Amino acid sequence: MLAVTDRSWLVQKALFERLSTGLVPVAVYDAVPQGASYPYVVIGDEIADNADFVASAKEQRLIYLSVWSIYEGQKEVKEIMGRIHDLLNRQRLCLDEGHTVGMWVLRARASREPDNVTFMGQVTLKIITSQ
Repeated sequence: MLAVTDRSWLVQKALFERLSTGLVPVAVYDAVPQGASYPYVVIGDEIADNADFVASAKEQRLIYLSVWSIYEGQKEVKEIMGRIHDLLNRQRLCLDEGHTVGMWVLRARASREPDNVTFMGQVTLKIITSQ
């Protein structure tokens, strides 16, 4: 049986692949390279826990995505978040081992950064995996 961290990496790989192919030309990063062009999406923090307390066969994870843009206004950030919703909400990911039981976009938020130029969108995903 895979450990939580192993399955976590499999989920991140599959999520990266889905977003990278579905959001073209928007770049998707785990670590943003210096000088990266806007807009881009970052796969951020993750919280994983046991979703099936009896059999311990399922894991629930919350994954936080951030969308970054310097487009004037929130339009670009909100369009990218809409595309993320269409790509991921109520969909499944193909994992190398195990499978996703379900995936949902729980919340999305857009805000202006303190520099008054950059906008950030935040998308929270809930993903349940099983072995």
